[in-house]
Amino acid sequence: MSIQEQPEICGFLLVDKPNGMTSSDCVQEIRTIVGRKIRVGHAGTLDAFATGLLVLGIGRAATKHLSSIMILDKTYRARAKLGQLTDTFDMTGRVMIDESPEITSLQLEKAIEALGRGYKQTPPVYSALKYQGKSLSRLARRETIAQEALAAIAEEKSRDIKIYSCKLLELQMPFFTVEARVSHGTYIRSLMNDIAQKCGTNATTHELRRLTIGPFSIHQATSLRELNSTDSIKDHLITLTAMYTSLNSYTLPL
Repeated sequence: MSIQEQPEICGFLLVDKPNGMTSSDCVQEIRTIVGRKIRVGHAGTLDAFATGLLVLGIGRAATKHLSSIMILDKTYRARAKLGQLTDTFDMTGRVMIDESPEITSLQLEKAIEALGRGYKQTPPVYSALKYQGKSLSRLARRETIAQEALAAIAEEKSRDIKIYSCKLLELQMPFFTVEARVSHGTYIRSLMNDIAQKCGTNATTHELRRLTIGPFSIHQATSLRELNSTDSIKDHLITLTAMYTSLNSYTLPL
């Protein structure tokens, strides 16, 4: 029986996204295995350089409910270089500033504390946010709008974010590592730079890993390499019933 003749696979996959692949690349990998006629989508983009938990929905019934997962809080571990600023706020961008500041752990801890339980965050220009139907990132890369104008648009799209927890894990100059649990819509690249700016400098994110999405953990995820057949996908599939049991019993952090 061909893939196209099989009954539609339906459910959710918890995937550990590798470095160098976009979230859409992961969707395409799974779609190639289950068949082009079966819908596949994801519940929240991870940048190509980032790794970690990505929730995929397979089948019409699952993909139509991905938005319920997308709005959940998330936990990230990020490593950033102090004194460096790129146009993307991450290591894939063009370096605009590269200094050697002297920053202490105490300064970083106080900066994190100063952010409190949340603040109004300006997203990076290089982001998936839309302007006139096109992403800011696409407009920036094609240089169809001046950088100053794009920065003003990003400023207009500032939004209130919540910080449920944020802890400095390590400082080995010029790099510092943070683990943060935040609300949906938070840009970690911006968060790391915002922390640094409270210390009088900048920061560019070099490593980013998503650890949790709501009740789901990276420890439950499967590497994309292991999901190489229809049977392996079925073995790791979370049913709609199991997914919504988890979501209905989940309580947002205080």
